Amino acid sequence: MRIRALALATVLVLTASGCATSSFGDEPGKTLTVLTHYGSEPHKSGLKKLVDEWNRTHPEVQVKTQSVLYNELLQTVTARHASGQTPDIINAYSLWGGQLAAADVLDEPPTDVATDIRDEYSPAASEAVTVDDQVLGYPTEMQTYALIYNKKLLAKAGVTEPPKTWDELEDIAERTTVTDDSGNLDVAGFGLTTDFSDTAVVHPFASLLQAAGGRYMNADGSAAFDSKAGQRALSLQKQLVESGSADPGLNTIKAFPSNRVAMTINAGYWIGVLKGMMGDDYENVGVAPIPGPKAGDKGSLAYGFFTGVSSHSDQKDDAWEFLRWLNAEQAADGATRMGAFQFGAGSIPARVSDSEALTADDPNFEPFVQAMDYALPEPNPRGGQQMKTALQGSIQSVWTGDLSVAEALRSAAAEADATLNQD
Repeated sequence: MRIRALALATVLVLTASGCATSSFGDEPGKTLTVLTHYGSEPHKSGLKKLVDEWNRTHPEVQVKTQSVLYNELLQTVTARHASGQTPDIINAYSLWGGQLAAADVLDEPPTDVATDIRDEYSPAASEAVTVDDQVLGYPTEMQTYALIYNKKLLAKAGVTEPPKTWDELEDIAERTTVTDDSGNLDVAGFGLTTDFSDTAVVHPFASLLQAAGGRYMNADGSAAFDSKAGQRALSLQKQLVESGSADPGLNTIKAFPSNRVAMTINAGYWIGVLKGMMGDDYENVGVAPIPGPKAGDKGSLAYGFFTGVSSHSDQKDDAWEFLRWLNAEQAADGATRMGAFQFGAGSIPARVSDSEALTADDPNFEPFVQAMDYALPEPNPRGGQQMKTALQGSIQSVWTGDLSVAEALRSAAAEADATLNQD
């Protein structure tokens, strides 16, 4: 399809224009290592094409890649840093930024790189890779959240537009819910995601939290979600379950493409997944901002990954030059190699010019791109992962009726605050 062809064309144009070797790296036989979690398709082959291009046009400094599973990436980075065997370039989840900064894992970017990131990337992207006013590296893949809905299912229930308030969301969820003669759920009016990670549970809640005017974390690093806004957001999810419009046991990731879920909240990458899974039925997919309690309110959460240079690298200048080539050098259409690569793999480019160059063809991408301007960046303090894990369990306990909303948020906040600043 045209948007993927455009992304590929950008990579090819940049390949053709990158034939001149640079003046850095005069020592022969130099090699940079890059550690990522890109061990599966389409990221694996996409990154390989870029590295092959660099190696072909920069014989004085070669690049080789190493990949590990995502759930092994943080442990691998910290363990190798402790042993002095850190790769030159690290790809990391932005949530881990505070932990990596505290452990002095990352080199401070050159001034021109830091300025480029602050000026040319979306606010959500630049904030996600900043800890204590220090930029950590180039944002690569970014995701925001929006309301994804099935236009055909809404129309069947007499609904012509997606909800603009929580009351409308509850009403539409109830109207689109269908059960069989035995009371079993045939179509869920709203889909909760529970099936693959803490991200699937916490990020939609955090998006609703922001839509209600709440915050995920205070400036001092303590939990802020145990608030009136947090209670309203979690109560909304609880009400959807209790009304029968949502079922925590339903696999939304499989049910939505099968036209068995009317609405859900998910990240932008899922649009590419739905295109591949739904075929012609993809024309029934619509995307809108996540509404808040009253008309005009909206919320989203932004998260992503970044690439930085190891503080232990002996080739920092060469490593940053490679990252400039990958993330800042633009083709005639205004897109960078990283932007074209990530968009071709289904992610929203973090660089503003990349988003403008690559996402215009599919209107379903627009709400995700627009959310870059207002989305709450996922906080990246030292204990961010522990906070996220604690909140996941508490949210799901409300869905299953094991905890009240107040108990769940109080418990998660207490656990998060106890671990947030532990050494």
